[in-house]
Amino acid sequence: MIMLISKYARISTQKRENSMTKRISAMDLRKRLGQIMNEVSLRDSEYVIERDGKPMAAIVPIWKFKQLEERKEAFWKRVEEFREEGKKVRKKEIESVITEAVKSAKSK
Repeated sequence: MIMLISKYARISTQKRENSMTKRISAMDLRKRLGQIMNEVSLRDSEYVIERDGKPMAAIVPIWKFKQLEERKEAFWKRVEEFREEGKKVRKKEIESVITEAVKSAKSK
């Protein structure tokens, strides 16, 4: 679906799950930055910024950005916990489990 915004600017919309992600060129964004920021902030709109038709960046509501940051932080915390747990396992135990898994896979 394409909506004509002005004689020179156009924005396409693409349905994703329950929200509409809009695509906008970098040039059009420069002309309408304030309007786009209000739309993202007040309506929870999302924009993919394109250069020469290729996606380069995105503008999303701040709550969604914070949610992403929290998820990323939780992921890396879990990775670090996993590493620490891995340090507690003895090398012989790991080799034993691997050998057993290989034998099991070969017997199938």
